[in-house]
Amino acid sequence: MSSDSAPPFKQGDLALVVGATGFIGQHLVTALQQRGYRVRVYSRRDHAANVLPGVASDDWFSGALEDANTLTKACTGVAAVFHLANIAHVNTPDEEALLRVNVEGTEAVCRACLGAGVSRLVYFSSSLATDPARSPYAESKRAAEQLVLAAGKDEAAALHVSVLRPVNVYGAGMRGNIAGLIRRIVKGSIPPLPRLQNRLALISVADLCRAALAAAAGKQPSGKIYTLADGEAYTPNRLEAAVYAATGRKRPAWHSPRVLFYAAAAAAQLADRTGIWKNDLGLRTYHNLVTDQAGSSDGFANDFDFKPSQSLESELPRILQSLE
Repeated sequence: MSSDSAPPFKQGDLALVVGATGFIGQHLVTALQQRGYRVRVYSRRDHAANVLPGVASDDWFSGALEDANTLTKACTGVAAVFHLANIAHVNTPDEEALLRVNVEGTEAVCRACLGAGVSRLVYFSSSLATDPARSPYAESKRAAEQLVLAAGKDEAAALHVSVLRPVNVYGAGMRGNIAGLIRRIVKGSIPPLPRLQNRLALISVADLCRAALAAAAGKQPSGKIYTLADGEAYTPNRLEAAVYAATGRKRPAWHSPRVLFYAAAAAAQLADRTGIWKNDLGLRTYHNLVTDQAGSSDGFANDFDFKPSQSLESELPRILQSLE
């Protein structure tokens, strides 16, 4: 059997979203529902959490990724699985947890898909997987990708697999360093940024969901890996200016000295580690902010004639409302 012979994912089919209660997962569930797909979810949280009110209790499976029986039941009768469940914090010190959830959890999802006869699997990886030596998180995502690609080559099944490597994802409910930066600019709790014209690669959660649905329904060969970015020329200073504009405030005419910003990040990291002040700032945040991050969706655009529909500026009103 060939994975490229797997039937396409079409309206009315049943989809399973693994990790549906996270930031991207919630948006993906809504996108699937709006486009006429039936949705089933798999999450550590139970149905009583009510974070996805449009999903019936019969279509809600609760359990850990290593719960093979429950995971296989959740996959039974499903046409496409979207796997998002992972530990997403790139600075987590718990390498054992990264291995258990990101790698072994992905292996369990692949086994469940193969065992239940799922036709399509879309795996949400990370652009950081292009450089697995960068961090244990990046290494775990690359290892998980390899498991997904291997499942797509299983000769006893016809599982079509696609791997998506999104860059930083923005949208209502976003989390992470950029969300924290936006929140602090809004509150005025940080000084103006230094002059920073390095590139920041971003994509909206809505466009990421569109891409995921296209990958599940497309006729592209199995095993394709796609980096996803919206192609905009973002810089930290553009982001900062956009937040000031969206909140109706005038940006200060001066920029902080870069060395002062570095010192503040180092002090914040020390305060967090000693328990004096718990925060998500620090040298990793500083380096993420000043490092050049290029990103392109050229491969995906070529296969799907895909054009991003949103920019950070167009989404900022909804982002700011969600951060209140």
